[in-house]
Amino acid sequence: MIGITSFGAYIPRLRLNRMAVYQAMGWFAPALALAAQGERSMCNWDEDSITMAVAAGRDCLKGIDKKALDAVYLASTTLPFADRQNAGVVAAALRLHPQVLTADITSSQRAATTALITALDAVRGGSKRAVLVAASDKRETKAAYFYELWFGDGAAAVCVGDENVIAEFKGSYSVARDFVDHYRGALNPYDYTWEERWARDEGYAKIIPEAVRGLMDKLGITMNDVDKLAFPCLFKAEHRNIANMLGASPEKVVDTLFDVCGETGCAHSLMMLVSALENAKPGDRILAAGFGQGCDALYFQVTEAITKLPRRNGVSGSLAQKKTTDNYMKFLKFRNLIQTEMGIRAEAPTQTAMTTLYRKNDMILGLVGGKCRECGTPQFPKMDVCVNPECRAVHTQEDYEFADVPAKIKTFTGDLLAVSVDPPAKYGMIQFEGGGRFMADFTDCDLEELQVGLPMVMTFRKRSEDKNRGFVNYFWKAMPAPGAAEMMNRISFAGKVAVITGAGAGLGRAYALELAKRGAKVVVNDLGCTRDGAGMESGSAAQRVVDEIRALGGEAVANTDSVTTPEGGRNIVQAAIDAFGRVDILIANAGILRDKSFVNMEPENWHAVQDVHLNGAYHVVRPAFAAMKEQGFGRIILTSSSAGLYGNFGQTNYSSAKMALVGLMNALKLEGMKYGIQVNTVVPIAASRLTEDVMPPDILERSKPEYVASLVAYLVSEACSENGRIFTAGMGHYSRAAVVTGKGIALTQDGEPVEPETILEHWDAIDSLDGAKEAGSLTEALMAMMQA
Repeated sequence: MIGITSFGAYIPRLRLNRMAVYQAMGWFAPALALAAQGERSMCNWDEDSITMAVAAGRDCLKGIDKKALDAVYLASTTLPFADRQNAGVVAAALRLHPQVLTADITSSQRAATTALITALDAVRGGSKRAVLVAASDKRETKAAYFYELWFGDGAAAVCVGDENVIAEFKGSYSVARDFVDHYRGALNPYDYTWEERWARDEGYAKIIPEAVRGLMDKLGITMNDVDKLAFPCLFKAEHRNIANMLGASPEKVVDTLFDVCGETGCAHSLMMLVSALENAKPGDRILAAGFGQGCDALYFQVTEAITKLPRRNGVSGSLAQKKTTDNYMKFLKFRNLIQTEMGIRAEAPTQTAMTTLYRKNDMILGLVGGKCRECGTPQFPKMDVCVNPECRAVHTQEDYEFADVPAKIKTFTGDLLAVSVDPPAKYGMIQFEGGGRFMADFTDCDLEELQVGLPMVMTFRKRSEDKNRGFVNYFWKAMPAPGAAEMMNRISFAGKVAVITGAGAGLGRAYALELAKRGAKVVVNDLGCTRDGAGMESGSAAQRVVDEIRALGGEAVANTDSVTTPEGGRNIVQAAIDAFGRVDILIANAGILRDKSFVNMEPENWHAVQDVHLNGAYHVVRPAFAAMKEQGFGRIILTSSSAGLYGNFGQTNYSSAKMALVGLMNALKLEGMKYGIQVNTVVPIAASRLTEDVMPPDILERSKPEYVASLVAYLVSEACSENGRIFTAGMGHYSRAAVVTGKGIALTQDGEPVEPETILEHWDAIDSLDGAKEAGSLTEALMAMMQA
């Protein structure tokens, strides 16, 4: 069996919003509005067809033995060198063995499928065991032109072989037609194009069906034997028409990716094939075609081996890792379509020493350093003496490839004086995992997202260009690992232990799940009582939440002690220490309701609510505070209520307890400050056992506990520096509340108390909150009064 054994793709991170072109140049070419939907992929200034081919090749070779490759075929119509083998540069960057056959296949938009058929024939004939086929294009157009919007930059790659085949090759059929819908002369940078109707009616509409039907007749199949049909076409309506003409229903037709990246030149037929493969399942039959001065049609059947292929970035991964820009001027500068002053620093000599490039080829193109045989220390560059001060062995360095080794930023800068097409020039020291470091240029990033410790990956890019001699220098740069900046800024509770009371449902459950998802080990406390605290619900509410956390891969234990006694509070905190060795976070969330008008408020109902809310907080906070004080870190959240801050009819017991918690916070924040303990209060509005039949149904529906959980998670994180604050949260709205004191007025008469009539006379000034301020402590409040 022969066929495709692996696949990969690369679409540059940058995307140009097509509307940006129209907004900039619509005054000149108003018809651009017809093509200004979606976005096109665009190379960064340091990318070209070779760097993209290397990126797609690296993606394709994940989990593949590079030593088994016999050949590399590079298909492109935009190769940087007319007389230097571009495939050889790709092979060197991929660190393939020197005996590999390299070949450039070019001059047609179907060069990729031609290269693929050539590779398959070589493997079937037995002269080759495994071949890497890479296709890459970065086509240039003049500014303010339809094709500037239609084209996109990208690369795709497949491995062909006779072992571990994921898509068996069943056959191919080719048609050669010297049909010229466009051409580019040897000395011309841009295509000369004929009108679109000619390309559509005489090209796509006739030549593609001819090749596809020829393949089906050759193999004795019909469109019923095809699950996925992949072929490029610049015109969406014509793409649909051709599919209809061939009898392919819409669900069989692979998306052209036109709206999300544009057509990536000769790479596009492989790009669509890769897109089909990454969504394929065993047994799927794929018919793929490449168009250009004829058409190649190929037929594959997916095998069970595709389920064992390691995950790769592919088309979908590249599309997800995008950064869209509306900066059309940046696009023009990156494509050298506008000339700008680069300053005298750009006049430095750029001639490349070919002898040095050859002698250092492994280091420059393959990013090969050394690793000491004696102590195992990697280093870059490779040298005679080991850099390990404990070793210092001489002539013990073996080749060590750094290209796929993860790294992190040690130091970095944004240099506005250095020459850069995309200033500031971003570079810094990177430290490789396991050892080795060097000063690297950074690419595909903004200065704002760089930070010490940010995970980086290496990428093969243009380092400089000798425009006078037409020579491009390539080297490796560092770029943030996909999603690394977001993960660096992601709040994590790894290694932290949280205790949450009243966590069997509602808000407490939401807190527990959110913290657990972010790595916290959680003690889920819930007595399992009804809303008024008088009865018990069936089953263990706390255990159900623990089971949820464990199902998500987290760690948690259940506790059913009551917060209403000192023993219960101690047991809850001790459960965290016994299970996880410490307590870092306490969220006092337990609560009950016993609403009655004040005259009907019996002592039993008064004390029951106070015991859970106020005394319950005291019982659990006190032992937790002691543990946090000893370890020098802690985060405590008390739960108040709008009923406490502002009052609510029939809730005198609840309101007084909730406002008392604010007082507890105000004192506790001062005691915990020097021990690294922060205490804040949250005032939530959320659907819970306490509010399920109190709130109107529409408000209840919008009051998801998860809205409040987001705020609480931030407040208990190390990223938060707030202390002694009150925050409200509900229905996605967040705000801060505070006790403030008005500016007031000083009224004295020779040190004697003033008369009530004087108070009346100045009541507006006394009552005003203009210029009101909050005090951080009793001392601050007294000082403000004394100063007044």
